[in-house]
Amino acid sequence: MSNARNIADITNGDDAPVYACRAWVNFDGTLDENQLSLTTGENVYIRDAGNVSSVRFNGNGDYTVNFATAMPDAYYSVCGSAGYGSGGSGRYLSTPTSSGLSDHTSSSVRLNTTYDYNQVQSCEHVSIAIFR
Repeated sequence: MSNARNIADITNGDDAPVYACRAWVNFDGTLDENQLSLTTGENVYIRDAGNVSSVRFNGNGDYTVNFATAMPDAYYSVCGSAGYGSGGSGRYLSTPTSSGLSDHTSSSVRLNTTYDYNQVQSCEHVSIAIFR
C-alpha cells in the first residue's frame, strides 16, 4: 500500500479544493551561504526550504529563487514577507517585470524586497511560498 495521501484525505470532507504549497524558502538576503558578507552573483544563506535548490543574489534587494524540481509551467502564485532587523519595520515583496514580461519561469522566480514606495533594500528575513 502506498504512503501517499489522497487529496480527499486532507479536505476534512469539505467540497472546496485543496492546493498544496509547491515550494517554500526562508532566507537571509544579506548573507552568503557561509553566513558572510554577500556580493552580487552569490547564493544567499537559506535557513530552511522545500523544493528550493538555491537563492541567487542579483544585487540590492533583488533575488532569484531556483526550484529543485521545476513547476509544470509559469502560472503559479508567489506570496511572502520580508523584514529587516530584529525589531525593524516590515518590507514588501514584489516580483519585478522587465519590458512587460513576467519574471516567473517554470524553474525560477525573480523577486525584490522593497520599502517606502518601491525603494529596493536587501532584507534579513525573507519567507516565500509558491502555490500552483
